[in-house]
Amino acid sequence: MSYRVAITISGIEVRLYQDTLEKIFRKHGELRNTRSLILETVSAPDVVLAGHDKELLAIRHYTATPLGVKDMIVVYREDKRLIITAFLTSNRSRLSRKRRTIWRRQSR
Repeated sequence: MSYRVAITISGIEVRLYQDTLEKIFRKHGELRNTRSLILETVSAPDVVLAGHDKELLAIRHYTATPLGVKDMIVVYREDKRLIITAFLTSNRSRLSRKRRTIWRRQSR
């Protein structure tokens, strides 16, 4: 099975399988050609939130996406070492209010 790798803030290698990437593209066509942004979001997020069960949500702000200025959200599991899905949002604060912050990038 073909895959790409990202290293999480915890130092865990997670995989983005080609079939998962294709499912993301089918559901979110605007994400075509954003594989590198998906992997970068996991490796260098602005914030990581707790998801359902053992899922984590990596969030990174981008000034240039196929939809303009947006935040990329990537859902992954370190225990299973895989990326589950990804999507863009303009309403990060809604997610942040509902979920516990696991990690936040320090201001520069």
